[in-house]
Amino acid sequence: MHDSMRPIGVSKQNVAGTQSVYRAIAILRGVARHNEDGITAKRLAEEIDLTLGTTHRLLSAFVDEGLLTVDHFTRKYHLGLEIYQMGSAARIFYITQFMESTLQKLRDFTGETVFLLIRSGRDSLCLRRVDGTLPLHALTLLEGSRRPLGVGAGGLALLAAQPEPLCSRIVAGNLETYQEYFDLDADDLHRAIAMTRLASVSLNTGQVLPGVRAVGMAAGPETNPGLCAVSIASTDRRMTATHQRFLEDALRAELGQIDWTVFEIEQQMKGETS
Repeated sequence: MHDSMRPIGVSKQNVAGTQSVYRAIAILRGVARHNEDGITAKRLAEEIDLTLGTTHRLLSAFVDEGLLTVDHFTRKYHLGLEIYQMGSAARIFYITQFMESTLQKLRDFTGETVFLLIRSGRDSLCLRRVDGTLPLHALTLLEGSRRPLGVGAGGLALLAAQPEPLCSRIVAGNLETYQEYFDLDADDLHRAIAMTRLASVSLNTGQVLPGVRAVGMAAGPETNPGLCAVSIASTDRRMTATHQRFLEDALRAELGQIDWTVFEIEQQMKGETS
């Protein structure tokens, strides 16, 4: 830019800084366009006409700040919790607040690690992790982590709670990921969905992380019974048949006590005052 064309008060350094801002905005918009399926750094760099190195650096910075998340299986990027918190989807953070006492009670009662998840496109998104008093020596879900719906106890509970034909469309859309990264096919998923619907509780027998088992259950008001899911993780050694029934009973009892009418009324009030 020629000095005579530069707006008053805008230095060459500011122009360069503005370019960095535009690149950052392009990164966020590019990820947002592909948020449901995710996008790799290589494809994003091609779409927004940036070098792969620059794209990687910006993506890494956004992941560090929680604005984006990366699926370590597929290497695809999605919008992160911080973006949701800033935007209109901040409603999901009320879910976390509303469910916090339930998560704490389950952790205190069982001693195990408890997770809160919601559906985000064809993925489950972990909103909250409450670490248990009993050890869980594995890198399980972290807050902000995503997995394809149907993978893990919480993701399976969420998937089973979705109506048809949406549930089948999600399975079909995730099929390549199921097969490539988790060695699951459509029949495996549909059998697991049927069993979860029959029992109202889902079970992860270690297909995600060896040595870690979990039970999960969907929760929500009558108008949206798959609003969220809560799962409880344990180790192979602790997850005997008796302990599994204990965790399942704890989930049923605690989630069954939630007054979703309060949730809906408070949501309506927040909408009217926003």
